[in-house]
Amino acid sequence: MFGWLPPLGYAELWNDPGTNLKQMAFPALALALYDMAFIARVARSSMMEILREDYMRTARSKGLSEKTVVIRHGLKNASLPILTMTGWQFGRLFEGAVIIETIFLIPGMGRILIEAVFQYDFPMIQAVIVIIGVGILTINLCVDLLYGWLDPRIRYN
Repeated sequence: MFGWLPPLGYAELWNDPGTNLKQMAFPALALALYDMAFIARVARSSMMEILREDYMRTARSKGLSEKTVVIRHGLKNASLPILTMTGWQFGRLFEGAVIIETIFLIPGMGRILIEAVFQYDFPMIQAVIVIIGVGILTINLCVDLLYGWLDPRIRYN
């Protein structure tokens, strides 16, 4: 009605990048809204817990600015629960993509999975599930490697 965004459909990224980005606005918003709220809640509760710790009080008493205390000491230590939940949410994005691709007529792995289920194409269903599983395992590996990088106390031998 307003002409802000193009109607539902799909324009390939390589043929018309502007239209493709406009068409991905609503699907991206639909996928991200719930996840953003959950990550924000986890980040807030983690930071509120960290801000009451003794080493935060010590950093303030050393004369560091509040910005330095919160970013260097607080956010670094509060990042592990945030990273854990972010990794879990990335795994859930595969689940949401199946529904979003079907609703917004986007060709992708989710749409292929739905069509394979309706056609009883078991090899295709298995292939898509294996690809999604490998993606989730890769995300979990990256989260575990980031744990060791963010917190030096965590080391894998």
